[in-house]
Amino acid sequence: MHMTGQTKDNPTSTGCQVLVVEDSVAERLRLVAMLNNLDYCVTEASNGLEAMSKMQCSRYDIIISDWRMPLMTGFDFCKEVKKEPETAPYFILLTSQKTIQDLVAAMDAGADDFIAKPFAVEELRVRLSAGRRVIELRQSLADQNQEIQQTLARESSVLNQLRDDLAAAESLQRALLPDAMDLPAGVEILHYFRGTQGVAGDAYNIIKLSSTTLAFYLLDVSGHGVKAAMLSFYATQLLTNASRLSPERGTAPDPADVAHELNQRFLNEFDGSDYLTMVYGVLNLETGRGSLCQAGHPHPFILTQGSDDICTLGQGGYPVGMLPRATFESIPFEMKPGEGLVLSSDGIFTVCMKSGAEIQQRHLAGLLNLVSEVEPAQQQSKLSGVLDALLSKSELEDDISMLLIRRPLINHANQALPVVMEVSPL
Repeated sequence: MHMTGQTKDNPTSTGCQVLVVEDSVAERLRLVAMLNNLDYCVTEASNGLEAMSKMQCSRYDIIISDWRMPLMTGFDFCKEVKKEPETAPYFILLTSQKTIQDLVAAMDAGADDFIAKPFAVEELRVRLSAGRRVIELRQSLADQNQEIQQTLARESSVLNQLRDDLAAAESLQRALLPDAMDLPAGVEILHYFRGTQGVAGDAYNIIKLSSTTLAFYLLDVSGHGVKAAMLSFYATQLLTNASRLSPERGTAPDPADVAHELNQRFLNEFDGSDYLTMVYGVLNLETGRGSLCQAGHPHPFILTQGSDDICTLGQGGYPVGMLPRATFESIPFEMKPGEGLVLSSDGIFTVCMKSGAEIQQRHLAGLLNLVSEVEPAQQQSKLSGVLDALLSKSELEDDISMLLIRRPLINHANQALPVVMEVSPL
């Protein structure tokens, strides 16, 4: 058999490749002549087996096949071609029968159309035009699907990169958390940090001002995710600088002044569109005296040694960065040896316990008492493990952070003694 008719190089050609399968030489020549006149690129085959062989070497858009042929009928040939219907050519069966049964059988075999013999060239033209529309639509859908797949692949790559960036940002946030080696001797800290989207708008730190004095803060930027995390970084830098610079040499910064300065910075930068709540304070570990400013944040509380009793501090206050005329107050407090100052964001109070009730400050105090039962070196991992297990059963609504600063017990030899508290589990 041989290739006849127009080729793709012919500028008048439709470019549509047609495979004609017909055992009758006369019928095949007649059909090829019609297709040539219609400017189709034509390949011939005398039966289904020969046509299958040609299809292994070339791609065809339309197949026109006789029904009754030796070796392999057009009916069986059609079923073989349509085993992969998504990529199969448009298939037209030729038959000398004109019954409904023939039509049903042809369609059941997978044929897209059929033409009853004898037929005129105009009927062939119309059937081929319909086939070409189907082919073009199929190709358009395939191109769109490929474009969608490529877009999804790109978005998946971007998403994976974003996840990697978020993981790196979360690691950076954790790296900024306080290091016990940099703190005054004897002070103990426990902390917990978990963001709803990896990175978080929560941040906290402890800054050593002297061998006996430290500054501390815990803040919660409005919102979640990357933007909140970036604002959190910005606020922590301002607070770190404010803690190191005092109005008078040797004097710890006043918490209300620090909150006022931070409020002005946020208003100047963000016009009240972004704000934060926080607790910022200073503490003299030697005397146990300190002061703090509560700026729209949950109340800090002092956890008394050996008891679940707590002493809440603060009166609420205004958030930072929301109101130009907001006022802030420094609130004095005093901690006895062995007592702990607890700061937390409001996210932890949206978490439910096994009973279904939301965590309250007294529950948090009980958890910290439970954690204090283990060796000091294991308390941090114990706290993280208990909270991780609890939070894994809840869908987090907000970022969660918690910081405990425990004033050391001192004996007559001026040595720190371990703190023992009663167990009060959640």
